[in-house]
Amino acid sequence: MATRPEKPPNSDGFTLIELVLVIVILGVLAAFALPRFSDLSTDARLAALDSLTGTMKSTIGIVRSKAYAQGLSPAATNPGGNQQTGYVIETEAGRSEVDWRNLCPESRAEAADSLTMLDYISVDANDSSLETFVDNQYTRVGFSLPAGSGSGPGCYVEYDSFGDPECTVTQITTEC
Repeated sequence: MATRPEKPPNSDGFTLIELVLVIVILGVLAAFALPRFSDLSTDARLAALDSLTGTMKSTIGIVRSKAYAQGLSPAATNPGGNQQTGYVIETEAGRSEVDWRNLCPESRAEAADSLTMLDYISVDANDSSLETFVDNQYTRVGFSLPAGSGSGPGCYVEYDSFGDPECTVTQITTEC
């Protein structure tokens, strides 16, 4: 019968020096990798804001083109007080009021329509991942909006439909 050779003593497992060396290497790798991964959330938020900005600007272009195609042109003075029924246009999304100064879609209109900028850009006001604010002039969408109705620091896109001569879309990224 054959006998097995005996194992040298302490040949099972790793030495303490090997374990410490592996832990140190993992610690160094983690020190460089963690900051790179933590920046990914900021990058993702900025990319989402870029997408919202582009969508709003595209919406403005489409609505203004429809307004011109329907024979509208900017006016020097408000043609109809608060109820500007002559500045309501038909789009594929529905009826939309445009501002008489610049033919941009109003953030939330008061004349014969129900569309808001959120409807155009397909953002659900009840979506828990985004905060929204809409009034007649402004639409704000993002991750951190200023308190109340005023502008301020945060992480959001602001659409100002009453800009004169042009409506504006602005990214606020101070708290992203």
